[in-house]
Amino acid sequence: MNKIAVALSIYKSDTVEYLNQSILSIINQTYGNFDLYIKVDGEVPSDICDFLDNLKYDNVFVDYDNENKGLAFRLNQIIDIVVEKGCYQFLARMDADDISDLNRFEEQVDFLLKNSNVDVIGSDVIEIDENGTEVFYKKMDTDFDIIKNKIIKKCPFNHPSVMFRVDIFNEGERYNQELMNTQDYYLWVDLLSKGKVFSNINKPLLKFRVNNSFHSRRGFKKAVNDVKSRFYAFKKLDVINLTNIIHVINLFILRISPPKVKKIAYKYFR
Repeated sequence: MNKIAVALSIYKSDTVEYLNQSILSIINQTYGNFDLYIKVDGEVPSDICDFLDNLKYDNVFVDYDNENKGLAFRLNQIIDIVVEKGCYQFLARMDADDISDLNRFEEQVDFLLKNSNVDVIGSDVIEIDENGTEVFYKKMDTDFDIIKNKIIKKCPFNHPSVMFRVDIFNEGERYNQELMNTQDYYLWVDLLSKGKVFSNINKPLLKFRVNNSFHSRRGFKKAVNDVKSRFYAFKKLDVINLTNIIHVINLFILRISPPKVKKIAYKYFR
């Protein structure tokens, strides 16, 4: 059976309640051949440490680091472990406040085995609020040509929903760890420039948590980084045209808008 490595990073803003839901959704997967690698990125509250110390599973590996290095750095650490061990065929992403459908790994592995040309597979997600109530069903594109053509206007994946073929990382691909956000978008652009193929499964295999600070956190720095990421795509993928330029301008304006405006746009104009 093909083995999966699962990459999860935790930092100080995570909570035990959400973390418990996240990890249980992985531990209880119908597809059992996986190892879960957890990197603790900087100092975290004592209750999180107590929770992690009490995880008594042979396939869960927790590593603490008192220095905050960022998500990309921690994911690359896990990827390096996976590549060095050489026993994994797939790598799945997971976040500490999201919830995977219990069939997620089974569905994604089955898809990758049946579609040998696809290198990264994601899925639809159900966005939930802080209480776990469904607020939005986010349907993703499945056709690769559509995904590639819409790279400026739409991120190809919901990052925590993806599963990679490990061969991608054996070839040397990594997240850009100089970035504190948008690191996933840069990776998608890099992979597209190397001819890698993407798809999504039109099933909600992940519940993606959108809390009250989701929009307020997406301020000026995030706006600048989003614009930079699109210019990066313009350069690497040769997708510069008037329509895409106008979209980037509108994206910047939206990102620097008040949280209430962003919340409305996020709800009605996706």
